[in-house]
Amino acid sequence: MTHHQDELDALYRRIADLSDESLILLSQYISFLKWQEEQWHSPAEWEDVGDNRVEWVYDLIENFAQARQAATIDGRGMEIKVAPASCEGVIRPAIWQHPPVKGESVLEYQIQTPMDVDVLKMKFAAGVRDGALLSQDNQVAFRVRVNGRIIWSHLKAETTWDDFLIDLPSLAGQTMIVQLITDALGNSRWNWAVWGEPQVIGLSR
Repeated sequence: MTHHQDELDALYRRIADLSDESLILLSQYISFLKWQEEQWHSPAEWEDVGDNRVEWVYDLIENFAQARQAATIDGRGMEIKVAPASCEGVIRPAIWQHPPVKGESVLEYQIQTPMDVDVLKMKFAAGVRDGALLSQDNQVAFRVRVNGRIIWSHLKAETTWDDFLIDLPSLAGQTMIVQLITDALGNSRWNWAVWGEPQVIGLSR
């Protein structure tokens, strides 16, 4: 039996022990994950926006001083700052966002988007800094929330960069509330979470 099959069997046993209420929540989360996968773009699209032209860029690192920092439960253990970050030896400008012991770390931007863009996207890399000793039992969750709605989520347990280019709601000419979120999921040790070169970009067709 493969290691992958062992993990599936263990997961099935845990699901079998869930209450009816928890099974409903699990079903909803699985539906969310399916939707999430459909929204993701492949890393090959990181620099490719097709026939669209970049009209506007909002750099989250450059505007870090204007962002609001908060913890949803208790801020102990939380650290948010801007500094270069190394993941698997690759160094990028980054926002460090170590989650608190309990709850989420939230970095919130109020972004006024221009009128003359047709499409809004966000590009960034999610990483865990070199030296962190994570495991599959100790992962860190990355999330992006826009105007109160989670539009992207990702789990990491490796010290690597994962590149993403995601679609944002059509909010041209409006104030958009973008929140970068990290969550220790109950174990904050080694959760050296970093966002590499995060930007919101506006495109015209």
